Amino acid sequence: MKVKTQKNLVDSVTEAHSVVIEDDVGNPIFIATHIGDGIAYSMAGDPDFKSVLNLVGIDTAPTVREIPPLK
Repeated sequence: MKVKTQKNLVDSVTEAHSVVIEDDVGNPIFIATHIGDGIAYSMAGDPDFKSVLNLVGIDTAPTVREIPPLK
């Protein structure tokens, strides 16, 4: 898969088998990985998040809590 990122309005493209996006303290919050001919993806809070992380050898997942909407 191609991973497109941007920093300071400069685009960068990288080839990758898996992508893990982490929050500012290193907790994974999103993952996408090649599985056969497809791509499995999940994000923190999804029921399958930990199992998709496990596919790439990550054995931890952050605790997700809902933040109430601002009033």
